[in-house]
Amino acid sequence: GEVNGGVSIQTQGSMKGAIALLLLGVVASSPVPQPQLGALKSLLESLSGDDNPGEVNGDYQQVPYETIQKLNGYEERRYPGVKWACTEATYDIEENDEEEGDGSDEWSIMKMMQRMTNKKSWKKKPENQMFMKLFRYISGVNKERQEIEMTVPVLSKMTPMDGKMNKQMCFYLTKEAQKNPPQPEDPAVKIEENKEMVVFVKQFGGYAMQDATWAKEALKFSEELADRADEVEFAPYFTAGYDSPMKFWNRRNEVMFLKKNGADADTEQTNV
Repeated sequence: GEVNGGVSIQTQGSMKGAIALLLLGVVASSPVPQPQLGALKSLLESLSGDDNPGEVNGDYQQVPYETIQKLNGYEERRYPGVKWACTEATYDIEENDEEEGDGSDEWSIMKMMQRMTNKKSWKKKPENQMFMKLFRYISGVNKERQEIEMTVPVLSKMTPMDGKMNKQMCFYLTKEAQKNPPQPEDPAVKIEENKEMVVFVKQFGGYAMQDATWAKEALKFSEELADRADEVEFAPYFTAGYDSPMKFWNRRNEVMFLKKNGADADTEQTNV
């Protein structure tokens, strides 16, 4: 059978297999204990479906929200106050190494594979280091040795500052872990709770594996919101990624801006 404009299912399958091996090779070259490696492998496999955008593969819990209204190409949502595991870093804004290419899915998949096979640069990237800190926490590297299921999306708060980027990356904690989250062992991982927030959200597809891609989409979205600029906080902005690199087609990425007076989105550190 053929899907997605003539790419055979067999081709998709073999590309997935190749990328799973690459990813595991990259991750395994850093000291990751065996159980976590197994967990990472099953996470990659289960997130690799070709469902429609926003159909979360497997049984991943998704952060709850209410859609207030669907507008022209974007929507307004309300997120309740919930707990997240978060980590933060400030680093020099990365050079954009995106060549425009031909804009096809295949082109972006090739770029992504190229980027991931370069182990040195993969491990150095702040977002990959942050992801692994959070992944270790949910894999049981916490005071209670408690494992927490992976959830979606991975939410990041992006604050550009004078040639630097401050990024706070967060994993939503499952309903079971909300009340009494295990305590992180890594001082860089904190349990945070956001206040209820109202946001404008724009969804886009393809790979968003680096800050430059998110920044470009945030800029485009800010231009769409120009006619209601007095209602919008344009910085910081939020990004939400729903898929593993193993999901090639129908990817779901979102950029979000806070609605002014919609509520304050400062995450507060809570000592639970």
